[in-house]
Amino acid sequence: MKIFQEWFRIQAMEIHAAISKVDRYSSSQQGNKAEIIERPNGGISIVMAEGKLSGKRSQAVTMKATHDVLNLISEGVHDGAAARVVLSRIKNEHHEKANVAISILSCDLDTKTIVITKNNLIPILICNQDDNRFLPIDSDPESLKYDPSVYQFELELGQIFVLFSEGIFNAGRQDDNPIDFLLTIGSLVEESDQQTSAQEFADFLLKQAISHDSGRPKDDMTVVVLKTSPATQREIRREYVCFPIKKNLKEM
Repeated sequence: MKIFQEWFRIQAMEIHAAISKVDRYSSSQQGNKAEIIERPNGGISIVMAEGKLSGKRSQAVTMKATHDVLNLISEGVHDGAAARVVLSRIKNEHHEKANVAISILSCDLDTKTIVITKNNLIPILICNQDDNRFLPIDSDPESLKYDPSVYQFELELGQIFVLFSEGIFNAGRQDDNPIDFLLTIGSLVEESDQQTSAQEFADFLLKQAISHDSGRPKDDMTVVVLKTSPATQREIRREYVCFPIKKNLKEM
């Protein structure tokens, strides 16, 4: 499991971001990739990608897609345009035989908005005060592959946005035991009275998904959480990474 967290102070507000992930059971290849970067005009962007190939080929195209999108964003390219450029490159280089699901979650201080960019149908979970809902991705799956949808929300205090990979969304479904995400996160928000950190949200949802897959994830699992909270730090930015080192599978 890998957790990454960073805070940015915005006037009387802070942005908290966390990533929690675990690989598919008994797999040495990471099919999911999630990274975070500062935006050139202020704010942060989190890019999550999932390659739809097998083994090392999937890992390679996933890492390349993630890094290429991050590079373009760091150069000032808008999220949607950056995703389209990278998806077009992948389409041409692999002759349409490779498919990568890209999701970008950004806090853009230049426009004071939260920007969501997706080329896949896995919905976004949004929590705002007493309103917990899915943001449905209403597009044709085939056209969406290379032409992602972009959504914008005004930056406000008390928002929570949750991205998850296909492995999280489908956890337990094969055993007719899917996660009720709205009920789960609604209970967590209510019990914590808004005190649960972004890291705790991500960890909790990841653990729920692993549990629903009977402790053996059937697919790579990644949860990304972005939360706005009242400012408490004095212009301090923090980062924390936990990266496990696996034994060689042949030795296990």
